[in-house]
Amino acid sequence: MRTTRPTPEMLRAEARLLTIAGLILLGIGFPLTLFLAAQALAPGGLPPLLPVAAGTPPIILGYLACHFASQRMVKAKLLEGGLRRDGIRR
Repeated sequence: MRTTRPTPEMLRAEARLLTIAGLILLGIGFPLTLFLAAQALAPGGLPPLLPVAAGTPPIILGYLACHFASQRMVKAKLLEGGLRRDGIRR
């Protein structure tokens, strides 16, 4: 099976997609958690663990997507020769 080496353009496209997905997940996770926490604090409200159980997965997935997007951008910069391995510009 033939494989292609990643180019900086391919890595940047993946990073863009991961960033958009991460921001969407974070945009869902934070307001959901805040809303459920407000409902849990209300008298006779929701169980106290529900905001954590429902809000944590999208927040963690969003963070991880953004983290991997930044890793792709660093790798693209390395392929272009603009950074050394330790992350310092040449």
